[in-house]
Amino acid sequence: MTKFCRNTFRGRVLPALLGAALAQTVVVAQNPAATATARLRIEKIAQTDWPAKVGVADIAPCMGSESRFGVFQSDGKPVAFQTLWSAPGEATRICFDTSSGSTAYEVCFGADLPGASGIWKPEAGVLLETRPCRNDLPINTAAEVTRVLSSAGTPLGRDYVPDVFLGANPFGPSTYYAALFNGWFTAPTAGQYTFATASDDASILEVDSRNVAAWLGVHGAGGGTHGEHQGTITLSAGLHRLSYVQVQLDGPSAAVAGWKPPGRDHVELMPASAFAPLARFRAEHFECAASSPERLYFEWHAVDQCALGGEMLVRAQFRVVDNGRGRSYRWRFDDGTEDAGANPRHFFPQPGLRQVTLEAWQKGVLAATNALRLRINPQWQQRDSWRDDVFEQAKSDFLRRDLARMPARDLIAVLEFADRADDAELLMGMGEGLMRRQEEFDGAAYAQTFYRVGEVFEHRGDSGDAQAGRAFRLALAPQRAVPAVSDRARVHLAALLIHCTGDLDEAGKVLGAISGGLLSKEEKRLWRLLEGDLLLARGKKEEARKEYAAAGETQADRQFNAERAARLEGAANLLEYGHLEEAQAALDRLELEMPLERMSLDTGLLALNLELGRKEFQRAFTDGQTLLAVAGDDPRQSDVLYTLVQTGLALGKKEQAQRAMGRLLKDFPYSEATAKAKDRWTEK
Repeated sequence: MTKFCRNTFRGRVLPALLGAALAQTVVVAQNPAATATARLRIEKIAQTDWPAKVGVADIAPCMGSESRFGVFQSDGKPVAFQTLWSAPGEATRICFDTSSGSTAYEVCFGADLPGASGIWKPEAGVLLETRPCRNDLPINTAAEVTRVLSSAGTPLGRDYVPDVFLGANPFGPSTYYAALFNGWFTAPTAGQYTFATASDDASILEVDSRNVAAWLGVHGAGGGTHGEHQGTITLSAGLHRLSYVQVQLDGPSAAVAGWKPPGRDHVELMPASAFAPLARFRAEHFECAASSPERLYFEWHAVDQCALGGEMLVRAQFRVVDNGRGRSYRWRFDDGTEDAGANPRHFFPQPGLRQVTLEAWQKGVLAATNALRLRINPQWQQRDSWRDDVFEQAKSDFLRRDLARMPARDLIAVLEFADRADDAELLMGMGEGLMRRQEEFDGAAYAQTFYRVGEVFEHRGDSGDAQAGRAFRLALAPQRAVPAVSDRARVHLAALLIHCTGDLDEAGKVLGAISGGLLSKEEKRLWRLLEGDLLLARGKKEEARKEYAAAGETQADRQFNAERAARLEGAANLLEYGHLEEAQAALDRLELEMPLERMSLDTGLLALNLELGRKEFQRAFTDGQTLLAVAGDDPRQSDVLYTLVQTGLALGKKEQAQRAMGRLLKDFPYSEATAKAKDRWTEK
């Protein structure tokens, strides 16, 4: 999300759209505040403007969506207030009259509560509202901007901000939205005041309902950073109303109001101090009436997130507001996890409405509880949608979770996120959970998911290859089978059957079931080469050679040999320095583009060393047997035999390992491989 930098700025909106939102007041009730079923004490925070005539606070929906409330002074006198924002699962944001000078108030919940008399107007601060807008309407005139506003969607959010300086939408995505500011500022002296706007796309600035400055059309903010789009108005000393609207389409977001009071030399950012002060309050104490079942009050807010494409992990901070002493707190989240403490942080696999249950325990007894369906929104103003530190912390968290308890939708969400992030460790962790719960993921929609899990498990040791085979079979199951996925899964499964398990008959059936119509050119080539691999594994060397040659082998001239040698050396260097994935990719590419390398001892020995490096003992054992059969009288057979001894022992195949050892000692008594074998496996 791009923000507009303050340092780059030197130097008729429809206020009714905001005015209507502020007109919601509590109906005067008859009963006194003493009858309230619950009371929430809110206090002025330390770092806020004071004194102020208007306060703002968020009231979490802990008493139920149907609950009514009022604001009172400590002596029970009603305080005028208005609701700024209310939405299902979100905190209700209110502004209230603080002209009494009190720094603490009681929010009382109940059916019949008295209200303050008279009409109160919150003439302080800068109130911001944003709404989604269409991207197909022109914004080249004030009338066109008005038309965009009239067709805008329902508000995304509404809150006070320090000034008219916006670099990202705080309530939603930072593209295709309208921002409406409504503020009250003080003109220190009477005289002529210049106002200016700098914005990305169209903006209009009004003072006391008079159009003063505008910058219409689609544009970046660069052409307004020195007050180029300005107007002048004569003002009396005292309080005035500023209205500012910006329509943001695609690209970086920016909305800035500047001014030049009398006596100033140039236009500058209109500072927060120019606006009438507004004080922030927050909940500090909560208690229920003795006759009421005790409910717990807690708050939450988004801390940060990681987003890729349409997938997002969100971390939220929770805070208990309780009157209990000596209590412990337990949290249960609807993603299958639990936590403890008064202020935990929690990663949610995806935003939206989430169920959270809080319990308070005292001396081993459940003292109070509350369960809420609350909305987890991203921290929309986070500058970067992706942060490495947040991802690593989220990944560590998810890998520790009990995946049997994670809802299916969340498991898939984390899998999709891991896939977009191309993080093999997280993909494998979630993939294991997916396969353990395979019966929950029937249907064609999950074929690609199982296939992707199979891909990431390949070449991850013997257990990884086994999991890969299982994942490909699950992708091919009748209840999930999709032609576009099935042929690709068969190609991978056949390769595992040939090179790992040695199930050649099944491999032949799998290859025979491939239609090929939906495979890419490269996948079709691999399919044909696997037919050659199957022939080679069955000992049909000449038939395999013909199959490889027919796939398009380049003639073995000097240039070919030089390229071959360079590519082999490159893969070997990658292996030597521990870059196993890159070495595997280089080897796969070599064998795909130069098919006869699949019968080469040079390439085969490199492949065996790579398989050993990745602890793919079963694959090395199977490939070693095939390679031994095509080695002829090459003395490097000793290296292949050594690998067969090593992998046979690792796999518990003692008889096969002993046979390979016997042949190694008999046929290659003076080889380096024999010397290593004697030193490692013979009794001294």
